[in-house]
Amino acid sequence: RANHPIPPQCKLFYFEVDIIDGGNNKRIIIGFCEKLFGLNGVPGMNDYSWGYHGYNGEFYCCSLIGSPYGPLFSTGDTIGCCLNFKNNTVFYTKNGINLGIASRNLKGTLYPCVGLGSQGEIIQVNFGSRKFKYAGNLEWL
Repeated sequence: RANHPIPPQCKLFYFEVDIIDGGNNKRIIIGFCEKLFGLNGVPGMNDYSWGYHGYNGEFYCCSLIGSPYGPLFSTGDTIGCCLNFKNNTVFYTKNGINLGIASRNLKGTLYPCVGLGSQGEIIQVNFGSRKFKYAGNLEWL
């Protein structure tokens, strides 16, 4: 989990995760959570968290049961996550391509988070210090 929450005045928040190495089991999860989410939890599968799971392409919303969402992802992929507080939606991107809305129930004070589930997983998170792979217009959302 990030050290700081998404600023409350922020209407649109986007970050990307470069997957350098998917590790042994490729169990990388990209998501967001509330402060109450345990740091050893699995994003999306535990209370106070939501996550897009790379090993099965499902989106999880505070539940052990996911919903089919997007393609699998692993080594070499870049996954983006856009939280739109204007219309309370979330969408993800894979290698710069918008995958569509994953959730329509966004609310609360949220933190970006990533789950790593096996040895050897290496990621790099970009909060805007580098150019994003997603070239779509985030302003119109």
